[in-house]
Amino acid sequence: MSLATTFLFFAIHLASFVKLECNEEYHGVYGQQSLLQCNVKAVENVTILTVTWKRVEADPLLLEFHKDTSNLTPGFKFAEPSWNKDNMNVSLLLTKTKMADKGVYECMVTTDRGDDTATTSLSVTAKYITPTMSSIPETNIKENTDVTIFCNSTGGQQTGLIWWFDQDGYNWTHRTELVAKETDDGLFSLSSKFTVQKATSSYTNYTCKVLNSNGAEEGVASFVIQLAPQVSGTLWGKLGLW
Repeated sequence: MSLATTFLFFAIHLASFVKLECNEEYHGVYGQQSLLQCNVKAVENVTILTVTWKRVEADPLLLEFHKDTSNLTPGFKFAEPSWNKDNMNVSLLLTKTKMADKGVYECMVTTDRGDDTATTSLSVTAKYITPTMSSIPETNIKENTDVTIFCNSTGGQQTGLIWWFDQDGYNWTHRTELVAKETDDGLFSLSSKFTVQKATSSYTNYTCKVLNSNGAEEGVASFVIQLAPQVSGTLWGKLGLW
């Protein structure tokens, strides 16, 4: 057997001791943790010498373990809090997922019995947060006064919708105004207003629902118009106001 053949035989034999297994795809949610799970499988006990994680579309390493030292990019770390070179779980944890984190990730592991490389992809979705509501005027509103109610939400991945309903379930969306804007983080904010004409105590409860671009509900809030307390005729008489 020639020297080259012998070297190739031992290289193949050595490499067969180690295999890095990762799921092909993961789904993350904006603002939450994302776990890219990868585990080293070996036919016998091995010691990890080097671990690197990077996003294929970018050059800088997100995580590097080498010579008992770990270098971590903020927001990325080993999933195991007390990870060490004898731990075969080399999964990567994104502590607060951003839209820019989506893409293909590459993990490379070198051990004292061989090495392997694997890739996995991360998709990221974002949902609108629970909307907030307010009104002008805010409180002590006299009956038969026009009241403008506002509904606001942020965090959507694409332009969404806001639907309005009264306490009987009637849809008033056709009478509302909606403004959608893209924010600095690549997400969207929604702001909608609905003017209740001549508000009365018979109809004080209104609801706004936030829908994503596919029409699925992602948030809902309710609002009660704060009308001024009604003063009885007897009290008005005692006050000398009639």
